[in-house]
Amino acid sequence: MVEQTTVTERPAAAPGMARSGVASLAALVALGLTRLVHGALVARATDQEVYGLVGSLVAVSTIASLLLPAGLASAASRFIPFQQGRGDVGAVAAVDRMLSRLGLVAAVVLGAGAGAFAWLVYDLDPVDVVQVVLLCVTFCAYTVQKATLYAFGEVAHYAKLELASSVIAIGATVLVVLTGVPLYILPLALGYGLFGLAGWVRLRATRAGIRREPRTGAPDTREIWVYIGLACVGTVCASGFLQSTQLLAGWVATAGVVAYFTASVTLVAPFYFLPRALGMVLFPAMARAHGAGDAEAVRTQADLSTRALLAALAPLFVGAILLAPEVLAVYGGGEFADGAPILRLILAGTYLAVIPVAAVNSLSSGEHVRVPTLAAVAGASTGLLAVALLTPAFGAVGVAAGYVLGTAITAGVPLITAWRLLRMSWFGPVLRALSVVGSALVLAAVLDHLDAGVLLDVTAALLGALIAASVLVGDLRRLWRDGRARPATPGSGDTA
Repeated sequence: MVEQTTVTERPAAAPGMARSGVASLAALVALGLTRLVHGALVARATDQEVYGLVGSLVAVSTIASLLLPAGLASAASRFIPFQQGRGDVGAVAAVDRMLSRLGLVAAVVLGAGAGAFAWLVYDLDPVDVVQVVLLCVTFCAYTVQKATLYAFGEVAHYAKLELASSVIAIGATVLVVLTGVPLYILPLALGYGLFGLAGWVRLRATRAGIRREPRTGAPDTREIWVYIGLACVGTVCASGFLQSTQLLAGWVATAGVVAYFTASVTLVAPFYFLPRALGMVLFPAMARAHGAGDAEAVRTQADLSTRALLAALAPLFVGAILLAPEVLAVYGGGEFADGAPILRLILAGTYLAVIPVAAVNSLSSGEHVRVPTLAAVAGASTGLLAVALLTPAFGAVGVAAGYVLGTAITAGVPLITAWRLLRMSWFGPVLRALSVVGSALVLAAVLDHLDAGVLLDVTAALLGALIAASVLVGDLRRLWRDGRARPATPGSGDTA
């Protein structure tokens, strides 16, 4: 049992968390830009069929990493800080040893499996199979290593490694495109592989120190295994659903439409920068707070973070939805503009996915880890059923619509659960944010019907973003006020 302590005072600000958030954001910008630049270079250097295939193979490796490494990474982010919060350094070492060894084995096994799957489904030559294996192995190792760095508070070093590996991956992609050698997946594997190796070297000293400490109590390995299983299922159903849209499209659509999905999934990556940076900092912080018995800290972090995501991101999504044709044309060429309806739906699903990041972390870092997992299973099941029903009539757009529906369930259940458990006042912020994003989708459909040109699209995007910001400016002001007045009270937020 962890003794529950009453927290009577808390600093007015959290500079350590703020610095970690900034470093995380910079690193994730580098990560996202790597995928973005890599995809744009490959799209420009090849045709839609090759580009779609490359995107599908990357998706295969990404989905494979969700089968176990993502669960191990989540467990590292939860149990290492949790044991730190309890002050048991020996247990920290035991948890780290267990998860790091499992991560290495999982990377090798899943890499072989991903290569075999890609060979059977896409009829690849041996060189391409090797590329898929290397990408999967290195990405799996990268996933676990990144979370471990965060769990030990090595955020600044993580950011440096992410920036360095991104530069290497982009440079290698440029070299591949200029030389005409069709090794389009290898640059990503190179970047992730170097990150994993450098991260392991960085953690050696930390691990050597903590493993010499005496253990005051053994960690509950059964609890860890249950958590890993739940995290894997939840991550596969949530994050894997987005990646699988490319594979699903490949079964019901032409190579060109698959390219639209690949481009759309790549282009929404920048919208995950802030939420993922926030989540990477919040999750270990919340786990540490749970370990120390500080429930009010968890509530404060969840409240401020959720309202920030709702209000700050909505205007950006509004502008992106209205500019979808132009963004696709710049990214892959004029022929990609026809994929605008798909990109808009993927953007809508992405907004729904990022809203509950803090709510999910508040549940998963404590005793309610099953809620996000069950929601993800229900969302993925409903989404796949919707895909089956909508695809015969709407084709690839039906796949995207199924993703939006499934994501609404995956995101909505944990958001509402945290809303009720933590006694939040989120109705007004949620209603206003969803209203402006929904209005942008309607306006975009009208502009498509009118066959509006570039000038009208750009004008609509700018005005739409400004109107959205004006609607949400009150939420931002209240957020600023409540953030300065920490710790938050049960009535913080907006009730209107």
